[in-house]
Amino acid sequence: MMKTQLSYLKKLSVLGTKTLVKYYLLAIVSTLLYLVVGSFQFKASHEAFFSTVSPAQAAAKFIWLIGLILLPVLLFIFSNKYVFSKIASLVLEERQDDLILPAFDKVLLIFQSNQPDVIQNVADYSFAKLKLINDVKNTKIENPWVRRIVIFGLNKVKFDALDLDNNTSFYAIIRSKFMKVLEILTEPSSKPFWLCILVQWLILLFVWLTN
Repeated sequence: MMKTQLSYLKKLSVLGTKTLVKYYLLAIVSTLLYLVVGSFQFKASHEAFFSTVSPAQAAAKFIWLIGLILLPVLLFIFSNKYVFSKIASLVLEERQDDLILPAFDKVLLIFQSNQPDVIQNVADYSFAKLKLINDVKNTKIENPWVRRIVIFGLNKVKFDALDLDNNTSFYAIIRSKFMKVLEILTEPSSKPFWLCILVQWLILLFVWLTN
């Protein structure tokens, strides 16, 4: 059983790394082309970068410069989000019962033994949830993907007035809500990443038209 889990977690790490490297390379290549093609277009206009002939050229240079700074950051952010959501969805579909829930229960038991007063006396469940998330970060969950999925699920857990009115224990409530969050976890989407790529090339088209 342990060997099977280790083999599966290793496969996840390889898949996650390969996918992340692929999207990073796409982001780097697209950004380099954005820089080179844009610079070439500005040089072809025989005008200094900060000199303008028309408002359209001024707008094109400003938008290109903002895109050069902002879009690469967004590309790397969306790459990480997509890879995480892809791995998380795969784990939840295939191994939720023997990887995610046992890791969550392990952290919950440690939290319960270390912080009994918080659960019994404090009405602010959200504060207790934050302390639980901190415990997850400090607990030795072997695989970083599993740890990130547990933290992600806890961050999505929301409490309402009904939770405070019932006599149900904090542990029962948060476990129930955690499982519901995992069930409604959205499918991974790379659309934001490709939208950023499209915006880069639309900006280059706009620069070309203004020149």
